[in-house]
Amino acid sequence: MSIKTLNGECLCGIVSWQMKGPYEFFGMCQCSRCRKVTGAAFATNLFVKPEQFLWLSGENKRGEYTLPLPNTFGNAFCNKCGSRVPRQTAKGWMLLPLGSTMEAPNITPTLVQIEDHTEWFTKLNEIV
Repeated sequence: MSIKTLNGECLCGIVSWQMKGPYEFFGMCQCSRCRKVTGAAFATNLFVKPEQFLWLSGENKRGEYTLPLPNTFGNAFCNKCGSRVPRQTAKGWMLLPLGSTMEAPNITPTLVQIEDHTEWFTKLNEIV
């Protein structure tokens, strides 16, 4: 596991944060909810313990949407630019959208929700 420190920020830069390894999990989720919230084939999320996470600016400039219980899905976003920003999960982890940082976390990603994927992405190699 890596102890590398990464910084992230939203598109407009109002919301920014820092996270320190070791990183617990790097998931690339293909589920339909992650596709809807990102507009992409999957969401890239890095998970850390709350004590490994620090808001640098704009924590109060974020909004959050969570589905009703018992579901644990949610999305946090900058109130100005709409970019995905970190949020605390129902299990207490900090979920960080990895696309918001320019550096790699030195942890291998895991593809999750393989059974709930989109056909157009899985056939991407046929059109390249």
